[in-house]
Formats: sequence, structure tokens, C-alpha cells
Amino acid sequence: MSSTVWRPLECFQEKSGMKTALVLLNQPNPYNKPFLTSLWKKALFRTSVDGGTNHLYDVFKDDLDAFLPDIITGDFDSIQDTVKKFYQDKGVEFVPTPDQDYTDFTKAIKEVGKRIHDKQIDCICVYGTFGGRLDHVFGNINTLFEADQFTSTNVLQFSDDTVAFLLQKGEHKIEVDPSVCGEWCGLIPVGGPCHCVTTQGLKWNLDKGALRFGELISTSNTLESKETNTVTVETDSPLLWIMGIST
Repeated sequence: MSSTVWRPLECFQEKSGMKTALVLLNQPNPYNKPFLTSLWKKALFRTSVDGGTNHLYDVFKDDLDAFLPDIITGDFDSIQDTVKKFYQDKGVEFVPTPDQDYTDFTKAIKEVGKRIHDKQIDCICVYGTFGGRLDHVFGNINTLFEADQFTSTNVLQFSDDTVAFLLQKGEHKIEVDPSVCGEWCGLIPVGGPCHCVTTQGLKWNLDKGALRFGELISTSNTLESKETNTVTVETDSPLLWIMGIST
């Protein structure tokens, strides 16, 4: 059986060979400038989504010309007029996405998918997915389930201290570094029960175990040891991997 390999830490390590695209979402708190700068420098294609553009403008206000996104998407009900005018004057492409059957995030993934298929992008990094309203958080997680309609590229969701991504049915190898992500992790059966899950590399491993809401879910787990550099997960249904990171 072939494995899907995940290298989430390479998304913000400038010297790694990973090719990324970046999507910036709206969030209630200001962006973390050092963390966002790392994600930005790594990305080959950058998208700002509606109100997220306000945060982009604010965090890089001293050097705006060096941080122009490739496209700005959304229905533009959240972006401030002065911010919108600035990027319009700079020639940034605005892509209206008015379809109300999808969230702005899902529609952004659709637009990004159209534009990166020939760029050999390894993953799409999304910043600003956690915090704020709980319905928005669940909407962002739902986008992980919808994303494969629009792109075959893996999608990873980041906040300043968390990364999450969806493990589809099959075997996955997640490369980790205990010095960066050893504090906590979890396996969450968000989309429905997982009847057969086997893991290696965790303090509390599963051996063909079941995960479902109302019974067992794996939260507050951690890496097996300070020497652990790979976690293996085999699942019979989509399963959300989430872990803490320090950067």
C-alpha cells in the first residue's frame, strides 16, 4: 500500500524544497507578522480572501509593495474601501465569487486550483482558519472535505499555534519534529465514524480501533517520544489530523 506523506513543517521553512500556495482568510485577531512572513516567502502563489485583505494590509503597512497577493477573491462585503482601492491601484486581480452555496474559503480554493495546476504545487497553506466564531471554524473544516472537488493538491490549515489537515481513506505518514510539534495532537472523526484506525508514533496509539463522536475520539494525544519523527495513520474513512506547533 502506498502512503500519502505529509510534511507540514516545511510549509514555513524557507530552505525546504516544498512548493506551496498561500490563502489568507479573515479572522478576528490580527495576523502574526513573523509567522505569516515565513508562509508568504515560501509561497509561489498567494491569494487573499475578502476581509483577510484588511489584515494583510495592516500587518505589512510599512512595506506593502513587497507583499502584493496574486489575486483577491470573495464577494467583497468585508474588505475596507481604502484597502480595496489600494490593491486595485496596484493592479492586483480581483476575482468575484458571489455563489452563496459555498463559503468564501471554498470558493477561494476553487479559484486557486484553476491557477496552480501547472505550477507543481505540493500543498495549499491556509492561514487564519481557527479562532472566532465556531460556525466559521466548522465551515473551514468542511472546506477540507469539499476541496478535492476543485484541486488534487493537499490543503493544510494553519493558525499561529495549530495545523490541521484531512487524512483520506488509506495510509498516511506525517513527518514531525518533537521540538516544534510535540505538545499535543488529535485525530478527530469530524465527517463520520472511522471504524478501523491504526496509528504508530503516538503516546496513545490505536490498533484497528474505532473513532466516533459519542464514544472515543483522540484528543490531547502526543508524540510517543522526543525521538519520534514520523507518525503513521491508517484509516478506513476521512479523519482530521490536528496538532499544536510552535514557530
